[in-house]
Amino acid sequence: MRTVGGRRVGNKILQRMPQLEFEALEPELEFVRLDLATSLQREREPIEAVYFMNCGIASILIETADGRSVEVGIAGREDMIGLQLAAGLEDPTHTLLIQVPGDGFRMQAPAIKRALDSLPGLRRILIRQLGIRSMQFAQNAACNRLHNTRQRLARWILLTRDRIDTDAISTTHEFLSKMVGTDRPSVSLALADFQREGILVGGRGVICLLNRKKLEDHACECYEVFRQFNVEMGLIS
Repeated sequence: MRTVGGRRVGNKILQRMPQLEFEALEPELEFVRLDLATSLQREREPIEAVYFMNCGIASILIETADGRSVEVGIAGREDMIGLQLAAGLEDPTHTLLIQVPGDGFRMQAPAIKRALDSLPGLRRILIRQLGIRSMQFAQNAACNRLHNTRQRLARWILLTRDRIDTDAISTTHEFLSKMVGTDRPSVSLALADFQREGILVGGRGVICLLNRKKLEDHACECYEVFRQFNVEMGLIS
C-alpha cells in the first residue's frame, strides 16, 4: 500500500506507476478534500494544477454560451484531472466539476510538466489514459444522441458505482439532468420508474442502488464498451 504524508493512495495511476518514479513524485503531492460542485478545471482557462483522485467522481462537461451543459465523460480514481498536460495541451475545451465528493492529491502544473520529462513510466500511463478518454468521449457522444433517458441514466449510475465503494450515490435530480443531457422532470420520471421496479431507492440528495443486475438490463450497450475500459484501468475485475 502506498501512502503520501500518512494518507493512503487510492488513485490507480499513482498505484500503477513504478516505485522509484512514485518516490520522485511524492514530495509534490498535496492532500486535498474535494467537495460537491468544486471546480477542478474550467473551459478555456489554463490548467494550474492536476488532481489524482483517491475517491469521488468528477464530471467532464461541455458548456454552451447560453448556460446549458452536457456531460461527455466522468473521471475518478482511475484518472488524472488535467490529463491534457501529458500531451502538451494547457487550455482545455471542457470543465470538470466534482459530482460525488471525495479526496485526492493535488500537484501544481509546472511540477507535473517537469516530472513528465523525467518519469517515462508515468508518461506512458498518462498517454494511454488520454487515448482511452478519447474513445470514451466518442462513445458518450453517440450515447447522448441515440439512446433514451432511462438508458443513459442507467449507464451513468453504473459507471459512477464502478468508481466508488458504496451503493449510495450523493447527487440531485437537477445535477443528474445535466449529466445525461435532458431536463429535470425526465430524470425524475426515470428514477421513479427504477424505484417502482426495486432497482434503487431515492432520498434527499442521494440515490441508493439496490439491484445492479436489473439496472444493467436497462442500460444501453454503451455501458459494456465503457466496462471494458474499467477493467483495464483496475476499477472492476
